[in-house]
Amino acid sequence: MALTSSPMKKGLFIIIAVVLAPALLVGVVALAAGDWQEIGATAAGDQVLVSSVSARKNGLRSAWIRVEYKEPTKLPQGGPFVELRARVRFNCASAVPGVVTNSEWFYSRDHSGKLVVSKKTHRDDQFGQASEGDFGGMAREFVCKQK
Repeated sequence: MALTSSPMKKGLFIIIAVVLAPALLVGVVALAAGDWQEIGATAAGDQVLVSSVSARKNGLRSAWIRVEYKEPTKLPQGGPFVELRARVRFNCASAVPGVVTNSEWFYSRDHSGKLVVSKKTHRDDQFGQASEGDFGGMAREFVCKQK
């Protein structure tokens, strides 16, 4: 006798998965908050923090980057945002400092941390450039200097 599940059970499973997915995503971002280290501020006064730096092969390093905007900021992805968090992989061996080999971004609109935009990319030439708040060089320098 073959075991089959009813369409109702499958539908319930899908509904639960859809409801829990955003909560799990926010939970992953919150886990990275355990060891935030402030590394400086941008010219606009936005605080830049880094967490969970880890070394990879061939000069790659990954880290969580958080920017707390002094004033709610409109970015190319929308907004206004009060905070940006990104899981980023830097190629510290590369001569091109602005290129991020892999990034996953999470933006929040309000101080409660409400997630409003998320973006994932395999290559991000605009990470932390002027349109994003001009924090990329500071973040890359800090992450690449970690042992």
